Amino acid sequence: MGEITVDFVAKDPWQMVLVEEGPWHDVSLKLTKLQQRLYSCLDAAIDGQLAEQFPESRGKPVTLRVDCYGVPREEMEEFFGRFSSSALQLPDYKASLEASPHVSGIQFAINFS
Repeated sequence: MGEITVDFVAKDPWQMVLVEEGPWHDVSLKLTKLQQRLYSCLDAAIDGQLAEQFPESRGKPVTLRVDCYGVPREEMEEFFGRFSSSALQLPDYKASLEASPHVSGIQFAINFS
């Protein structure tokens, strides 16, 4: 697995936070890169990289949160809605999450403030 860029990790509850700042000149490219970061975070939570670095997170639910500052809101909300409703429905992710001892569940959140 490649390097994962998480801007920070919060606990109580456990959150992997990605910060996206605008302005964005190439929205499509930025959303593609964000999608890659989100999948890397899913992999890190499910495969145990998060639990390895933060042992107290093992077996707990994790939220993948994107904090947005100056990004195109409509495009971001549309993208994030699609991603958060479908990523864990993909057969490989669904099965891996169900079998993972590292995380008990994954939620998604987006913040524009």
